[in-house]
Amino acid sequence: MVIVDELYHNVVITLPQLKLIEFIMKLKEAKAQEIEDIKTKISKYEEKKRAEEAWYQSLSPFRKFFTGRPLSQHQAVEYMVYVKERFKKIDHLKAQMRELHEVLELIKAENEETSEITLSPAIVQEIKRLKSSGGGGI
Repeated sequence: MVIVDELYHNVVITLPQLKLIEFIMKLKEAKAQEIEDIKTKISKYEEKKRAEEAWYQSLSPFRKFFTGRPLSQHQAVEYMVYVKERFKKIDHLKAQMRELHEVLELIKAENEETSEITLSPAIVQEIKRLKSSGGGGI
């Protein structure tokens, strides 16, 4: 199967159809794993914040008076960095996974080995990276 770059319309790689399907499946698995890692980081952050809040609420009023707490705007910035930006990254990864799924469906619809498929430069670059690493893990 001939892979053509969507941006420059050049023939980039020629791979057997089964090998291309294998590479796309590995890319999808890697993206799914990255999403799970990000979700784990978010849950750890939220668990840490809940523990800190529970500790603060357990203090006596006298100790609360002398215990410093971060200002609300600092907490908001911290939330944006640790949660909101990570959710944006998850949305971006899900969009990439949808694109990979569409490519996979397009490949499966093609039956000829000599057929041509046009892929985005990002997918082409990831396939090249995967191919150069020997087709193993990403």
